[in-house]
Amino acid sequence: MAVGGKYDFDFSDKVVLVVEDNQISFKLINAVLKQVKTNVVHAPNGLRAIEFCASDTHFDLVLMDMQMPEVDGLEATRKIKLIRPELPIVATTANTYDETSTVCMEAGCDAFLSKPLQFRKLFEMMQSIFDRQA
Repeated sequence: MAVGGKYDFDFSDKVVLVVEDNQISFKLINAVLKQVKTNVVHAPNGLRAIEFCASDTHFDLVLMDMQMPEVDGLEATRKIKLIRPELPIVATTANTYDETSTVCMEAGCDAFLSKPLQFRKLFEMMQSIFDRQA
């Protein structure tokens, strides 16, 4: 429920890696995640996301853009799942063909959201994932 324009989620104890090559898209996602007090780390591409996940930085969730240059979201997801199989990865993509969610899940994504993101749906999905981690 939105209260005074805010969402009633509090993810202040969570760290989310946002993998997004489009700066405008990242700024939007970051601003929305800040509304629910999420700690955001930005990886501008799949390669950087893999490097972050190979480091000892703690993440509770990854929001993975699927369409990026060099290392795309599918390849980055496969490599991150080898490093951190327990880390939940949510695919975010503007490509909404039916087979896309299947391809994302086969690569190791735990969930799938189409762009433009519906933020209520995103927050509910995040809550569900975090509840399972508890």
